[in-house]
Amino acid sequence: MNRKLLKIALPWLTLVLVLPMLVMLFTAKPVEAGCPCGDDDGSTPPPPATRTVSVDVSPSGGGDVEVEGRVPRSYPAKRTVTKGTRVRLEAEPALGYYFVSWNGDLIGNDNPTDVRINTNTTIVAHFFPEEFVSEDEMLHIVIPEGTIVLDKDGESLISLELTINETPLPPPPEANIVGLPYDLGPDGASFDQPITISCSYDYEIPPEVAEEDLVIACYDEDVGEWLVLPSVVDMVNNTVTTLVDHLGTFAIMAPVPIVPIPVPVLAPAAFTPSSLSIFPLEANIGETVRISVLVTNTGEQKASYTVTLKINEMIEETREITLAGGSATVTFTTARDEAGTYSVDVNSLHGSFMVKEVPQPPAPPTGVKWTVLGPILAVVIFLAIFLPIRVRRRRAFR
Repeated sequence: MNRKLLKIALPWLTLVLVLPMLVMLFTAKPVEAGCPCGDDDGSTPPPPATRTVSVDVSPSGGGDVEVEGRVPRSYPAKRTVTKGTRVRLEAEPALGYYFVSWNGDLIGNDNPTDVRINTNTTIVAHFFPEEFVSEDEMLHIVIPEGTIVLDKDGESLISLELTINETPLPPPPEANIVGLPYDLGPDGASFDQPITISCSYDYEIPPEVAEEDLVIACYDEDVGEWLVLPSVVDMVNNTVTTLVDHLGTFAIMAPVPIVPIPVPVLAPAAFTPSSLSIFPLEANIGETVRISVLVTNTGEQKASYTVTLKINEMIEETREITLAGGSATVTFTTARDEAGTYSVDVNSLHGSFMVKEVPQPPAPPTGVKWTVLGPILAVVIFLAIFLPIRVRRRRAFR
C-alpha cells in the first residue's frame, strides 16, 4: 500500500521541485560582464559617468581642431564622452597661419595628440599668422612657418603686439629717423630662427641722403642707443628689409652725410740754394775748410732736395735735405794736402779758396851772441873769484 502511494506521489513531488527552477531560468534578465549587478534591494544600477570636452581656437579663423577626425561646426565646440575616454585632437592651420601650441588643460605643441578625459576639459589651439602688418601698413613682419616664439621667461608666446610709437626716441647724432618707430612686443620675447622685418619709406628723404644708404635700426634699452642692423634697400618698392631674432623698437635710419673738411691746397715744393760761404778763404795745407749753403723751400709741400759739392769740377760730397717749407743750412768740410787755388761749385753757386804751404821757422844763427853770453860769463867769474875769498875770511874769524 505504501509503495503504490509512493509511486503515485513521486512524479507530483518532482514537478513541484523542478517547476520553480524552470520558471526562474526562463524569466531572469541576463547580466553583462563587468557591469554592476544592482543593490541587494534589487534596484536598477546607475548609468556610466560622463565628462565634457570643450575645444576652442585662437585667433578666430586661424585654423581648426579635428576631434576624433571631425571638424566642429563652430567654436567653442563641446562634446560629451565617457569618463576615462581618450580623445584624439589634431590642429589644422588655416592658410597664412601655423600651429603654435595647446593651452588650457593641455600644455605642449605635440600635434596630433591624444587626451584622456577624466574631468571636464577645456583646450585651446593657438595659431600664429605668418605675417603681421602695422595699422598704417608701413611695417610688415614675416614669420617662417614653425618658428617657436618664447617670452622673456622662456615660455611659448601665443600672441604678438605691434604698435606705432607715438613718442619717438631721439635719433643717434649720426643719423635721422625716417618715418615713425614701431614697437614689437612683448619685451624680452625671442624667436628660435630669424624673422623678416620690412619697412616702407614713402616719407620724404633728406635730399643729401642716398636711398641705398637707408638702414633699419633697433633701439637697445640696455645700452640706451640705436643699433644699426644689416639691411637691404629695395628702391623699386621703397622698402628696407632686415632679419631679427628678438622684439623691440624698430625704425628706418638715414645717415647724416659727413661734410668733408676742405683740404688746403699746398703750393708745390720749390728749392733755391743761396748764400754760399767758404771759411777760411786762405788755408794752410791740411787745414779744414768749411763750405756752407742756405737751402730754401719756397713752396708748402714737403719734399726732398739734393745738395752736391764739387771741388775743381769733381763731386766731393752729396747731401739730401727734406723740407716742408722754410730754410736750412747745409755744411760741408774739406781739407787739401797740396797748395793751390781750388774752385767750389754747390748746386751752381760758385766760389773758391786758396791753400798755402806752411811757412818754415827761421834757422838759429851760427855766431856767438856776446850780448847774451858776456853777462853770463861775468857772473860766473865773479862767483868763482870772490865767493872762495869770502868763505876763507869767515873761517879766519872763528
